[in-house]
Amino acid sequence: MCNILKLFVFSVLLILPLSNREVYGEEIPRLTFTQLADSIKADLEVTSRIKSYNGKEVEVQGFMIPAGPPDLSFFLLSRVSSTGNYCCEAPVGQDEVVYVYAAKGVKVTYDPLRVYKVQGIFEAGMKVDKEYGVSLFRVRNARVEEAVGAKIMKVGETAASPSGN
Repeated sequence: MCNILKLFVFSVLLILPLSNREVYGEEIPRLTFTQLADSIKADLEVTSRIKSYNGKEVEVQGFMIPAGPPDLSFFLLSRVSSTGNYCCEAPVGQDEVVYVYAAKGVKVTYDPLRVYKVQGIFEAGMKVDKEYGVSLFRVRNARVEEAVGAKIMKVGETAASPSGN
C-alpha cells in the first residue's frame, strides 16, 4: 500500500508543473491571423470580440521575424515567413503581425521556415511603443516553442515535385 501511495504522489508531482489550465481541463484559446485580420475595422480599431481577449492568455502560431535584441526577448510573429517562401510575399499590414514580448530570452533556435507557437497575455488595440513602433496586437510574458506538426499547407497539398514526374 505504501508503494502505491508513493507512486500516486510521484504521479501528481509530475503533473503539477503542467499548466493549471491543463490540470483543470481548460484550453488556452488559439487566435489565428484570419481572426485578427477580420477584427480590424476601417479606422484601424479592433472589434469588441477580439478585445474580449485582452488580459487573457492566448496562443498564436506563426513565423518568427527577429526585430529586437539578439536574445529574441522581442520579435514579430507573422502569418508569412520573412524569407518569402510564399512567392516573395512579406507581411505588410498590422493584421499580419503580432508583437511578442517574451518573459525572458527565447530558448528556441530561430529558423525562418519554422512555425512557432506563442502563448502569453494578449492585448488588442492601437499602441505606440517608443522603441518598436505602432502595433495593433501584442502578446506579453510570452512562452515560445516550435509548433511541431503545424500545418502550413492545405490538406492534401504536397510540395512541388520535380518536373518530368
